[in-house]
Amino acid sequence: MFSEVLAQNFQTGITIAVIGMLVVLAFLVLMIAVMNVANCIIQVLNKYFPEEIKEQQNKKKQKKASKNDDEIAVAIAVALAKESRG
Repeated sequence: MFSEVLAQNFQTGITIAVIGMLVVLAFLVLMIAVMNVANCIIQVLNKYFPEEIKEQQNKKKQKKASKNDDEIAVAIAVALAKESRG
């Protein structure tokens, strides 16, 4: 009697586990399919509505950054010179 109940519980547990794994697998397959469709849609939209490339702003930022880098390098050099003397 105990072994019959144990076997029935084991069978129920295995059934629930398999159903759960199948649900997760179905969800993952559906998610991958939706992501691939979204990727295709975005590629088509990019052909008709491309993003503007702002190269001029990037160059201005690089010039400002290089100027700041030069000032920082001079400040470090002065600090090291003062430290080595004193």
